Amino acid sequence: MDLNVVIVASGTGGHLFPGIAVAQEFQSRLGARVTFFTTPKPVTVQILERYRLPWEGVASRALKGEGLFSRLRTVSALPGFILEARRRLKAVQPHLVLGMGGHAAGPVGVAAYSLGIPLAIHEQNAIPGATNRWLARFAQRVFLSFPDSGGYFPAEKCLWTGNPIRSEFLEPPAVRAARPFTVMVMGGSQGARHLNLETLAALPELADLRESLHFLHLTGEADYDTVREGYRQAGFAAEVAPFSPEVARWMSRAHLLVCRAGASSLAELAALGRAALLVPYPFAAHNHQEHNARFFEAAGAAEVILNKDFTGRLLAAKIRQLLADPEALARMEAASRRLAKPGAARKIADGCLHLLSP
Repeated sequence: MDLNVVIVASGTGGHLFPGIAVAQEFQSRLGARVTFFTTPKPVTVQILERYRLPWEGVASRALKGEGLFSRLRTVSALPGFILEARRRLKAVQPHLVLGMGGHAAGPVGVAAYSLGIPLAIHEQNAIPGATNRWLARFAQRVFLSFPDSGGYFPAEKCLWTGNPIRSEFLEPPAVRAARPFTVMVMGGSQGARHLNLETLAALPELADLRESLHFLHLTGEADYDTVREGYRQAGFAAEVAPFSPEVARWMSRAHLLVCRAGASSLAELAALGRAALLVPYPFAAHNHQEHNARFFEAAGAAEVILNKDFTGRLLAAKIRQLLADPEALARMEAASRRLAKPGAARKIADGCLHLLSP
């Protein structure tokens, strides 16, 4: 079979990067043709073109978190979104549609179901999003990054695969230098101002350890100049960038991650066996980032600090504690490695193929 697959992912990294990982698996192992259907934000287009993945723009709007008038307008527009998705699917003629969550997956998933195209979905987070909860009734298979402890999906449809990550995170990491103790701070593709500013606030508390510490800091565009200047004034060695396509390389150099708790970030740090201080984004839908983070904390791979409690003084104390206790850090890293599911993309591709079996 000359396999032809459509992957639907809204324009955020949390949906897009797992979709890219599965696309790489479909292409490299199965020689499949893969087309992304997405909401074409500039950053989305840039990422897909960097990976040389063809894409089609689809119309959709978010429902959750909008005002009443906006919600009514979105609901009234859904039939049109579905009709447009049907037209695009008829033109592409895929054997299968894989939805990765986000509002774009809703109309395309329903359109696939109405056309008799096999539909599978993947849920990245411990608490599923509204679109995937709704689409589960139409999907033949539901792939999960976390165990469905809440019973959100029909058990007979579910397969716990883990969250697929890009191939660069699956390569053996370079040998990490024992010193200096390297702390990597990242707040997602847009950065996280609270993490950025409180990390700078930690520096005076760590002044006596300047020669023992090195920072890697992905700031997002808005805070780049402020953070870079903050390290310079405090006299700390730091590599600062608004964003880097070399996240895997940076992460492999780190002894400790300070980051949000998006599903992709967690899967990536587990693949590399890194310990983390997780500061869940407090406004994530259904508070899913805290649930993601608590799963890692319960396994001993990370420590959770709520956003409201994350201060420079606390961060400095945690860095001192782990720097002074390498055995505790090693236990966290071992626990992180145990949570890794490096075969997630392969399992999802195989599960999709199973849907096409006669």
